[in-house]
Amino acid sequence: MILAGQSKAQIIEGIKTFMKQGLPPLEPGAMSYMMSKDQYLTHNGDHHWMAHLMFYTPLMDGAVWGADLLHSPVMLNPQFGGAPEPIDVFMVPTGRWSDGTAAPVR
Repeated sequence: MILAGQSKAQIIEGIKTFMKQGLPPLEPGAMSYMMSKDQYLTHNGDHHWMAHLMFYTPLMDGAVWGADLLHSPVMLNPQFGGAPEPIDVFMVPTGRWSDGTAAPVR
């Protein structure tokens, strides 16, 4: 949608319309990862955030995963907050980039 030149408002409305049409439920354990040193996160110079795994779940209490609790490596990503996507994203730092070298853990 971005490459098609849509505005942020058009993109959000398009996602909402898509969600109303029905999204298949997430499979238990759906996940992805960002472990490359070459990741590009933002224009503010924070290109190499941290190597991490991301687990996608239906909306739930983050404490179920131990998210954001003292001494827990699990973080609940507030990126979506249930809108427009009805999912939570739990992130777990790996401490290593995909090439095996040490990665920062925040």
